[in-house]
Amino acid sequence: MKNKLSLLIVGLLFICCSDKQKTKNDTPITLVNKFDHEEVKWFKTKGKGTIKGVAKFKSKQGDLRFGEEFRIELMPNCLYTEERLSKIYQNKNSGFIYVEDGIPKFTPDPKGYHETKKTMCNQKGEFEFNNLPEGDYYIIAFMLWDKTGGGIMQHVVLSENESKSIEMINF
Repeated sequence: MKNKLSLLIVGLLFICCSDKQKTKNDTPITLVNKFDHEEVKWFKTKGKGTIKGVAKFKSKQGDLRFGEEFRIELMPNCLYTEERLSKIYQNKNSGFIYVEDGIPKFTPDPKGYHETKKTMCNQKGEFEFNNLPEGDYYIIAFMLWDKTGGGIMQHVVLSENESKSIEMINF
C-alpha cells in the first residue's frame, strides 16, 4: 500500500512539473542576428511622415479594452527586430499575443533595441506619431490590465512625407 501511495505521489509530481514546463519556459531565446546601431540610425532623424491609428484589444475572457492607459511603441525595422518579433508573434508582418501565454525573454537583449518612440492612446484608443523619416517600422500596442491583455504588432513601411492610418485590433 505504501509503495502504491508513493508511486501515486511521484506520478502526480511528475505530471504537475511537466505541465509547468510546457506552459512557462524561462530560458531565454537566443537570437542569431545582432542589433546594429548603424542599421537603425535613420530612425533618430526627423521627417514629414505620420503614422496614426487606433488600438483595441479583446482579452481571452472577451473583455474589450482601449483608451488612455495603453502605450504604443514605434521601432525601426532591422534584422534583429524582425527576428525577435517573429519569435514573439509567429509572423513578421502582424500579429497579437495574450499575456497569459507568456512573454519570452531574449539573449542578447541590447539596450539599443529598447530605444523606441513612445506615445499613449487617447480615450478613443487613437494614437499618432509625427515628424517621421521615410522608413521601415514596427508598431507595438501594449494593452495590459488586471493580469490579462497582451500586445499587437504591425509592420508599416512609410515613404517620404507619407501619412498612414492603421488599425491595431485583435478581433
